[in-house]
Amino acid sequence: MQAQLDTQKRFQSDTRKYYVWNADFQKYELVETEYEHSIIDIREIGSKTNGYIVISMVDNGQVRMHHGSIYNFTKDSENEGAWSIQSKFMRARLIYNPKENTMTYMYDSNDKRYKKLMVFTVAPDELPDANLKSVVKMD
Repeated sequence: MQAQLDTQKRFQSDTRKYYVWNADFQKYELVETEYEHSIIDIREIGSKTNGYIVISMVDNGQVRMHHGSIYNFTKDSENEGAWSIQSKFMRARLIYNPKENTMTYMYDSNDKRYKKLMVFTVAPDELPDANLKSVVKMD
């Protein structure tokens, strides 16, 4: 009998900064700081390299969603976790920095780099079922 651990983490954000790569100056430039609500859900199914991520953002009264399946996870010595995500139409990366309480979402890539990124100031959701942990027994 094998046990499978499922976890779901939810982060809330009221501030995000939107950057775009400037090829002429070879750097990311801040385009806009948005003071609107966002929710980032990370669902790991069985391992940190399987599951999905959903980012829901309110933008001028409309909801925008970015989502994809997790296909890789890495963690550095600073306890910073990074999930690689893909969907039918895109590849992206989500990096959590617990020291600064930020999530950096990089997307819209070409062969060299991600062309767009958003930096969310986050706090873990304090609701009791936001950190859902369940064990499913597999035969």
